[in-house]
Amino acid sequence: MDSQRHNETLMKAVAKRFSELRKAKGLSQIEIYRDIGIHIGRIESGYSNITMGTFSDLCKYYNISFEEFFDSLDVE
Repeated sequence: MDSQRHNETLMKAVAKRFSELRKAKGLSQIEIYRDIGIHIGRIESGYSNITMGTFSDLCKYYNISFEEFFDSLDVE
């Protein structure tokens, strides 16, 4: 698998996981934005890279460690 395709696959897996976490908490994208000022829809689309700072903020918000987040990723 080439690097660009691998990056796209990883971004989509991260996007899917953040979407699952949000839905499991019963939250809307608007609520996330109001709570922490992050446009989660852009991230959940899978077409937007996120910074480590944003990633960290979201993990804190969902009360999940980096390790737990990546252990639960479904990357083919």
